[in-house]
Amino acid sequence: MAINADDLRRRLCDQLCAEVRVKQRPDGEFMLESDFEFPDGDRYPIYLSESLGGVRLSDKGDTVMRISYDHDIDAFLAGSRGLLVERIAFEERVSWKRGVLFVDTPIDRLSESLFRYGQALTRIYALTLRSRSRAASTFYEDLADLICQSTDAEQIQRDYILPDIPNSEAYPVDYRFQGKSSEHLFLYGVPNRDKARLTTVFLSHFHRFGLDFDSIIIFKNQAEIPRMDLARLSDVGGEMISSLGSGKDLHRKMKRRVA
Repeated sequence: MAINADDLRRRLCDQLCAEVRVKQRPDGEFMLESDFEFPDGDRYPIYLSESLGGVRLSDKGDTVMRISYDHDIDAFLAGSRGLLVERIAFEERVSWKRGVLFVDTPIDRLSESLFRYGQALTRIYALTLRSRSRAASTFYEDLADLICQSTDAEQIQRDYILPDIPNSEAYPVDYRFQGKSSEHLFLYGVPNRDKARLTTVFLSHFHRFGLDFDSIIIFKNQAEIPRMDLARLSDVGGEMISSLGSGKDLHRKMKRRVA
C-alpha cells in the first residue's frame, strides 16, 4: 500500500484529538486529560488556566507530592538529583516554583507544550525509580557485610532454594542458616514496601506447607514501611530488626539462633 502523507496526517490528528480531552471540574477549573500516566495507572493531573498571552499547564504540586510518599522531598531535591531536576526543567522549557511544575504557552503552541510538559513530568518522576534501585542495591551490600561480621562464612547460604517446597524457585530465601531450635533460620532484607509484601508472600507459602523454620527480618528503615504492610509481615515473620544501624541486635539474635 502506498503511503499517503496527507491521509496519515489527518488520521494522526483525529486519533490525537480523541485521546486528549479538556474537562471542566465541578469547582470550575479546567483539566486536560491525556494518556500520560504514573506507574500506578493514575493520569497526570494537568490543570489549565489563563496566563499572560496564552494558557498555563500546571500540576499544582501533584508530582512533588507523589515523590514525597516514598522520599524525603528535601533530600530528594538536594545534590545531584536536584541538579537533574533543574536540567530536565531547562531542557523541556518547564518552570519550577515552590514544588509546582508549569509551563506558559501561546494557544497556537499548546500541543507542542503539552508533549514537552508530559515528557518533563515523566523524566522527573523516573528519578524516583532510579533512586529506589540504587538505595536497594546499597542496602543489600551493607546487609551482606553485616552478616559476614555476625557469623562464619561457611554457615551462610545466600539466595537459598528449598528442596522440599513446591515451585521453590519462585520463593528464594535471601539467607539461610542451620537453626538451633528449628531446621531452618531464614533472614530477609527489606529495603522498601515492595520487598515487605514479597517477603510476606514467601513466608506465608512456607507456613502453608508446614515448614519448620524461624525467621529474622531486617529493614532499611522500618518506620518507612506502611502500617498495614508491616502488620501483615508481622503476622507471618519472626524477629524484626528496625534498621542496619542495629547491627549489635542482629549479631545477638543470630548468635542465639544459628547452630
